[in-house]
Amino acid sequence: MAAVLRGPRRVATIVARSPYAVYAQDRHTVVAVLARDAVVVPCGLATGWDHVGDAREVVLGAGRCTVDGREVRVGRLVDATVRPVVADAGPVAADADELLPAVTPHLPGLPEDTYDALRADDPAAATALLGRGPGLTPLGDDVLAGWLVGRYARGHRGGRVAAAVLTDAPARTTTVSAVLLAHAVRGEAVPQLRAYLADPEDPTTLAALRAVGHTSGTGLALGVALSVPLASPLCKQPDAIHLPQSI
Repeated sequence: MAAVLRGPRRVATIVARSPYAVYAQDRHTVVAVLARDAVVVPCGLATGWDHVGDAREVVLGAGRCTVDGREVRVGRLVDATVRPVVADAGPVAADADELLPAVTPHLPGLPEDTYDALRADDPAAATALLGRGPGLTPLGDDVLAGWLVGRYARGHRGGRVAAAVLTDAPARTTTVSAVLLAHAVRGEAVPQLRAYLADPEDPTTLAALRAVGHTSGTGLALGVALSVPLASPLCKQPDAIHLPQSI
């Protein structure tokens, strides 16, 4: 986000808003201006404001962001990248039994082997899940994002699902979700997901993650659970794919 704020002053295009966040597209990425109680997404600028849902203009550049004349200057940078996981993955994998029944009713009509395909890094899983389900970030995308971040935390970069997500998401899901999926490919996630991966045996971390959004947190948690154990030996090298520089 620091890089996005560089350059000349320009007006970004608002693509989504809620009382707690306004999402503005700038070329090939999205900047989220976040109110005090918003979920801190990796593309976000966190503020102390009570609400931002009535925002009408977002201007970026010269190291700052201006929302309807109110100026945001960056005082602190936060790395949203998940830390490497060294703990036993058993507790995370076991959570799938609890999470699948919670997600399934919201994703009707999925091919029967979708989740097995995801475990195996089969791009058919991306085709089945992208853009499917409710939410600004559709629930199927949340499952994919959790899986991508879970794999990243265990040292696996790239792969067939990641490549399919980067190629297909812009045309198959919302603008906001496509950008957040690109962040997930790089191992960048909301704080609640990072905390869950760091300590999955603490039940409070799963509860806090599932409290994110209406269904997003549960989808993210299921994706992480499906990322363990890794069934596919493909693409274990850090440079298996090259991410677009503009994301």
